[in-house]
Amino acid sequence: MATSKSYAVPDSAIQGYSPILRNPDSAHSLEIEGFDGVNTLYEIFARSNLFTIIVLFFISFICAELLSYLFSLILAVRNTPDSDYLGHRPYDPVSKTYLPYVFQTYSQISDRASNLAAGLIALRLSHSDPTSDTEKSAILDRKWAVAIYSLNRPEWAITDKALPTQSLYSVALYDTLGHDSMEYILNHSEASIVVCSLDKIHKLLSQIDRLPHLKIIVSMDPLSYDSEKSSSFIPSPFNSRSTTILKEWAKSKNVGLYDFHEVEKVGADNHLTHHPPAPSDIYTILYTSGTTGVPKGAVTTHRNYASAAVVAAKRAVGDNTPNSMVSYLPLAHCYGRNSENSIILNSGSIGYYCGDITKILEDTRALQPTIFTGVPRLLTRFYDALSAKTINSSNPIVRSLAQLATSQKINNMHAGLGLEHFLWDRIFFNKTQAVISKNLKFISTGSAPIESNVLNFLRVSLKSIIRDGYGMTETSAIVLAQTMTDFTAGNSGIPFEGMEVRLRDVPEMNYLTSDSPCMRGELLVRGPTIFSCYYKDPVKTEEAFVDGNWLATGDIARINEDGTISIIDRKKSIFKLSQGEYVAPEKVENIITRNPFVLQCFVHGYSYKNYLVAIVVPDPDQFIPWASKIMNSSEPLPIAQLAKNKKVIDSLLAEITAISKESNLAGFEIVKKVYIEPASFESHGLLTPTLKLKRFDAAKHYKDIITSLYQS
Repeated sequence: MATSKSYAVPDSAIQGYSPILRNPDSAHSLEIEGFDGVNTLYEIFARSNLFTIIVLFFISFICAELLSYLFSLILAVRNTPDSDYLGHRPYDPVSKTYLPYVFQTYSQISDRASNLAAGLIALRLSHSDPTSDTEKSAILDRKWAVAIYSLNRPEWAITDKALPTQSLYSVALYDTLGHDSMEYILNHSEASIVVCSLDKIHKLLSQIDRLPHLKIIVSMDPLSYDSEKSSSFIPSPFNSRSTTILKEWAKSKNVGLYDFHEVEKVGADNHLTHHPPAPSDIYTILYTSGTTGVPKGAVTTHRNYASAAVVAAKRAVGDNTPNSMVSYLPLAHCYGRNSENSIILNSGSIGYYCGDITKILEDTRALQPTIFTGVPRLLTRFYDALSAKTINSSNPIVRSLAQLATSQKINNMHAGLGLEHFLWDRIFFNKTQAVISKNLKFISTGSAPIESNVLNFLRVSLKSIIRDGYGMTETSAIVLAQTMTDFTAGNSGIPFEGMEVRLRDVPEMNYLTSDSPCMRGELLVRGPTIFSCYYKDPVKTEEAFVDGNWLATGDIARINEDGTISIIDRKKSIFKLSQGEYVAPEKVENIITRNPFVLQCFVHGYSYKNYLVAIVVPDPDQFIPWASKIMNSSEPLPIAQLAKNKKVIDSLLAEITAISKESNLAGFEIVKKVYIEPASFESHGLLTPTLKLKRFDAAKHYKDIITSLYQS
């Protein structure tokens, strides 16, 4: 039996539960050691001024992780004030191109954040009821919400860094939110200020009569042209006339409308001493994607995200030299937020993507980052593009040579010989790495399974460590991750330092901790990154925790023989067929989407039927040539025409059946009928901002089609 990579707490296994697993570094203590060598009060005394010493000394008694995090932030500004921190690519409206990255330093961002927070409080006071001492007192007591509503950009991060300087907290809104979700979140959180991009102002003002708490809107973009600042242009399609109309509209609704620089100026003129938060204070409320109903607001504290940032940074690749990354994953999601928080612990830099995901590789080549935060869907696209020029090349000589090179590098990788090769890198892999960044060293991924052949090819072709992991909104993105020396695939690694996990039986799905050779069950988690509650929802909060303080994730996991953990199923999505069989649709969908002709899939079944049906969105690049050939056409046919052809439908169903059987699905898990949907799920609004399927909405949208499949 392989040596376990996790530490099993002795005598912790009980009936129906697995042993408690920890990171080996946390075998005997769940305390998280300080970052950057900050482990003693001596080091703090030696490297800080007296005021900082006193503040951090008292914080250290409350939360060692927050001490390390705050001290590292201070060091980032104090030790590297002129280092690049936040960058963006200015848009040139004349050439209609994005220019090279322009950066602001840690010192500049620190000043701007302080001024912004002071300005927000001053403006909030000016928009309060002058006769209400209670309202004024509540504003000055801090601890109220500011919503952030835009794509990733420097102003998003500046706002996020500004709020804690005055013990305020953020409510993060996805840029793609619909009217109903936006209205619900702003009302539920009672956010009185929204900091947003210019394109969101019309959306907010059009619903202002249904947003009783909203008092102030702050535009991240200029509301007037500043001829002295060449970068301060009003973004298209807006102009001075349209922003004037917005100002008049806001005034008529008694809403304060300011731009970012105005608020900073107000703050600079009304300086406030920092009012730092306690570790238990709210850092942010992140609303879950809402795949099954109304979004829930997960309340996470400074201690939660400080702990998450510290352990993530400790596992990052590097030799303490500053890293860099392109920020494109939504900052309204825990993964994107924690990635940014952790990179500043070594004074790293963040370049924001231009806002168009199809241009992400242009952004990475412009920045040349050392780190890339990915998701399986995007990494699979990278694989398709890179493999088409190498191991799947149409040139037989190139293909054979690339396959030999890839095979040798993968063998070397598993033998512990590293990710570089003197010959093959010069012939192939320096070029493939440069497609993303010649400086690339590390890629993180999570949220869904990724095939081993894809993972291993990308590791050697990009000459980068690729680490799979697992987390969720309620855990501040942190639970499991592979170690830097783990080049296996099909698992999410081991617990982070300070975290504990275990499994519990799910007998209705036949997942038991008594299973052999590997224990299986629902993954339970506890540790310093776990959220405190769902905002204003004690019932849902109570349902989330079991056996005291264990968070029930709803994910089915397997403890592998080497001590790593694999996420294999989803408990929350299961439904029952007429003969009593429980089906986990995500498991079936993940297998079906491995077929190259399938891009997206929705599996459904009624409790009074004994088989499954599926709605399948084909991958146009692969599906159209294949299906056109089935219809005996030498030219590619429209996808809508192909989707209706019975021969094509039957052939695709045969493909789905074959891959289902190859993957050892049970008979009742194999789809019996399929409908080919020419349009993507995104076009119908059936995906969350994190690209998860909205099952309730999908079932409603395709109700008539599903009924016809069962009747045919």
